[in-house]
Amino acid sequence: MQGSCGQHAEPRVVQTFNFREKAKEFADSYFSIYMGVMMRFQDFRDNLNDTLAEQNTNLPKEVFIGLDYERSEKLSSSKRDVIIVRSKDREDDRDEILRNLKQQDIEAKIGSGSSSVDPIDGTHEDKAFRIMVKPVSGGMAETTLNSSITELFPCIAFETRYSPKSPEDFMSYLISVNVDNLTCVNSKDMKAAKETINKADTSSKFEVKMNNAIAILQYIKDQHKDKKIKEVRWGYRSSSKPPGVPGNHPGDIFLIYKDNKILGVSLKAGGKKTAEPQLNTYVATIFKSFKDEGTYNKLMSAAYKSVYSKIKGIESDYNKNRNTKVVLRAFERKNNKKYEQLYDDYLELNRKAIVKRFNKDKKKTLKYIQQEVLRDAPAVPTMVIKAEDKTYSEVTDKDSLGVFLPQVKFIKAYVSKSSKQNWFIDLKSGDDTLTMKMSIRTNKAGHPGVKKLGQFSLAVKYNGLES
Repeated sequence: MQGSCGQHAEPRVVQTFNFREKAKEFADSYFSIYMGVMMRFQDFRDNLNDTLAEQNTNLPKEVFIGLDYERSEKLSSSKRDVIIVRSKDREDDRDEILRNLKQQDIEAKIGSGSSSVDPIDGTHEDKAFRIMVKPVSGGMAETTLNSSITELFPCIAFETRYSPKSPEDFMSYLISVNVDNLTCVNSKDMKAAKETINKADTSSKFEVKMNNAIAILQYIKDQHKDKKIKEVRWGYRSSSKPPGVPGNHPGDIFLIYKDNKILGVSLKAGGKKTAEPQLNTYVATIFKSFKDEGTYNKLMSAAYKSVYSKIKGIESDYNKNRNTKVVLRAFERKNNKKYEQLYDDYLELNRKAIVKRFNKDKKKTLKYIQQEVLRDAPAVPTMVIKAEDKTYSEVTDKDSLGVFLPQVKFIKAYVSKSSKQNWFIDLKSGDDTLTMKMSIRTNKAGHPGVKKLGQFSLAVKYNGLES
């Protein structure tokens, strides 16, 4: 075909529009924008939640053991915060919160109120607080349920002379037991015992815990063969322990022999290669136990000079100043490497101070080990038994330490050369030496404003004897 000038026209190029391809490009682009916005919103929400949690109360959130809690605007005042905790196992969780407060050296005690479970009253950072533990529907928490299974069920089976063949067989039998007629359960723990039986099969670890209970029953039977047991008792709470046994005794169950002597049994559960710490405490609590709070205060002052003063915005009262958390969190975001280096410095400062305290006075150190590590009452010794599936084993470290302690002539505490956290205590008598494995570290969860440099009293653990 010729154009008006007699020339051939250029062929027309026809462009096609691929709707599916364009739609996919648009969708991919929109999805990328959407995900970016959502990620930024997630960061904002997490930061906001953390901030709100910190502003909720001046108490460390770790003391609330993962339970839901909030500051009551209606009941609180400028002089006192009232914190409402929601719990399925009110008295037991209240006691656990109180222990956590005391371990962190926060002044607290059981108060009095109109509720069936008395509140916790205390003071922290120059402000009074009251913690009220209120009920939620659904019964006891699973952690309490699991431990109750391994403690209570062997006591019931031994008292009623029952030998379970399997977890299912055991469960069927327990449902038929009249709990009100049992002597192994304290009268005020009857409700908890019934709930443990009724809820046992709802545990996510039902089979494991039932097998552990069978293992502990076998342990009780083996003890009975060696020395006749008159009765067993479930030590569900501090007030549930038999007469003559102090409330802070570590026993979970108690064997009362026919000669009326009592053996406390502390129960552990885990795999064959696991090792459960036999002491969990804090730096501040240790110095308080030694009645040496003055040295701890000097440690905190030294920490400011050598560690915290190097961070802009932190004041000399850093361990009591609420703003410290905010400054630490911002500092770690900008300079993580420096934050970690300063934490290592702080860790070493604490470790050396603890070692020095244990080396200072042999008599006081031995007394501390006796009272805080062994925790034996004079007339009520403790045996630690570890359940492993359907078998049990004795944790002999505690027994060995208790037998050896009266013979100790020399003590030496020292830091590990291969670990930032570990340290040791050598107990010597003549040519014999027992070495206690210790550790010190942060044990807080959350952001850098509450853990590591944000934890002013680091956790200390005794992890057994060196093999």
